[in-house]
Amino acid sequence: MSHPDTQTLPGNPPSDRAAPHARPGTASDAFAGVAPQATAEWPTARLAVIDEDAVRLLVHTFYGRIRDDDMLGPVFREALEGRWDMHLEKMVSFWASIVLGAKRYRGNVTQAHQPFAHLSGEHFSRWLALFFDTLDNVFEPQAAFAFAEPAIRIAESLQLNLFGWEYSLPPAQRLLLDSVKQARPPRPQE
Repeated sequence: MSHPDTQTLPGNPPSDRAAPHARPGTASDAFAGVAPQATAEWPTARLAVIDEDAVRLLVHTFYGRIRDDDMLGPVFREALEGRWDMHLEKMVSFWASIVLGAKRYRGNVTQAHQPFAHLSGEHFSRWLALFFDTLDNVFEPQAAFAFAEPAIRIAESLQLNLFGWEYSLPPAQRLLLDSVKQARPPRPQE
């Protein structure tokens, strides 16, 4: 499957920022080749503050991309047929719980993904690539990091649960995990 390096989006002004995969040295550089895609909700300037509306924008933009993706679209459409709205609200609650401390999410992430043991590391790599590309386009780097580290950790945990503890992350995911670790802001001294 090949992806163009850039794409002009209907209803959106062309971005004056290079696609994140075109910027060497960024975490998303590990996933070169991901085409930037978006919805009409795509912001013209990246957000620096995370609030409920920002989480909602991220979730709806990201899952709009998932629906249109050649690899992930069929998997998600089959799993969520007739339940997209419910899933989107659940994902808003999930991410708001993680980054805002909302404590609204009720569910078991590992259990929810058990029916998808037929997936491969490539599916997770693609999910992460789209997620990180969406983060990079929606948020300023510091705000994006609040989502980035949990996303890669959750992906790693899900893969170990689905594929067994002997499973090794694909190289692109390992590189992304290392990049996220290096980008972690220093903890304040006590």
